[in-house]
Amino acid sequence: MRSLIYLFCLVLSFSCSNNDNKPENNVPQELIGKWKIVEIYSSDGSNESWSPYDSGEPYDIWLKSDWSYVSLDSNLDCNNGSFSINNDQITFLPCASEYPLTIETMTLEILVLRDNFTPEVYKTKYSKVTNE
Repeated sequence: MRSLIYLFCLVLSFSCSNNDNKPENNVPQELIGKWKIVEIYSSDGSNESWSPYDSGEPYDIWLKSDWSYVSLDSNLDCNNGSFSINNDQITFLPCASEYPLTIETMTLEILVLRDNFTPEVYKTKYSKVTNE
């Protein structure tokens, strides 16, 4: 009987995982990294076009695998926080909690975000700088 208990304990010790029930990180790998704005698409109601853009910064936004971001935007209230994704909508907190952006294109090298809350069409095209 004692050997049966030892055998049972041995089996249990091999079946345990070292998972510690940590939540899975589901940030799309395409998003993780530093991104630089390269073009802005805008419309004044009659004319629509892409225009080159350079902020002069090494990157404009850094999306991290822990759902946090760092922005080099001049708006000091929005330089860092967290982001979330729901379907094709990305929301940056605390800055734009009620105004998510639509992800139009997301590849390993290009990200296009569309602002749905302005009367005119407004999109931002980012190019990936690093994968960190």
